[in-house]
Formats: sequence, C-alpha cells, structure tokens
Amino acid sequence: MREILEQLYREHRQGLFTLALTVTRCPHRAEDAVQEAMARLCRAPAPPRDPVPYVYAAVRHAAIDQLRRGAARERAESASIYGGRAADPQADVIAAEQHARLRRAVDALPQPEREAVVMRVYGNLTFDQMAEALDEPLPTVASRYRRALHTLGRRMRPVVEPSHDQ
Repeated sequence: MREILEQLYREHRQGLFTLALTVTRCPHRAEDAVQEAMARLCRAPAPPRDPVPYVYAAVRHAAIDQLRRGAARERAESASIYGGRAADPQADVIAAEQHARLRRAVDALPQPEREAVVMRVYGNLTFDQMAEALDEPLPTVASRYRRALHTLGRRMRPVVEPSHDQ
C-alpha cells in the first residue's frame, strides 16, 4: 500500500495540495491535511481498485476535518496557486493581474464548485473519479463543474466599455 501511495503522491501532489487549499483556504492547513490524509492511508488496508479518487477523497475529508476543528479560517495571502510566470516585465504584470483575477473568481465559487474545478483541472481526475472521491452522483459532479466553468467564463470575460470619443 505504501508504494502505491508514494507513487500517487508523486503524480498528484499539486492537485492534492490545491484541493486541500481550496477547502481550508490556508497553505499551512492544506499541507497538514495532505500529510494527515497520507498518514491515515498508510495505515489503511489494501487500496481499492482505483486508488486515485480514494486518495483525493481522503485529502478532502482531512481538509474538512481541519475546518471542523476550527483551525482553518485563514486565507492564503501570498503566491497564487492558479498560475505561473510570464516572460517579460510587462507581460508579468498583466499575467499577475489575470492570475489574481482568476484566483478571486475561483475563490468566489461555492465550495462544491471549487472542489470540482480543482479536482478536474489540477488533479486531472475523470468525472467518474471525481464522483467517487466526492461520494456524489456523476451527473451532480459534472453539473457542478459545468456551472463553475460557466461562472468563471463570465467573470473572466474582459469588460469592454463603448468608446465615447467623437
């Protein structure tokens, strides 16, 4: 079981951390949740047939446990989890603004929709795996993801004001 978990962690660590961060909204608590989940899973019996959603579900539950204990009301204040760096200074400024805007848009989503986006985009889980990890029906998970993308698209669409030059 340990070897399987080590491999899954190597392949999915960013997605697992991002999922935990989506739930806890605190990088330190997210790290704790991932560590707690992996430690619990190391003590578990044999993994299920598809261990990927099993691990995501464990991390999600550990992050929720962090919230229930009242320890995770902080917000992540530093680095963006949603983007990378641009090639030149002007592009860097534009990219930073876009990443901040995307982060705010994702953070503003209801938690179930945030989780769906993170699992799909950062975890690269299939909808079947997401449904299993969330213990929700597949149509519900797919609908949440679709609704989240629609909302993000609307929020990220540039605002274009008509020109009043004459």
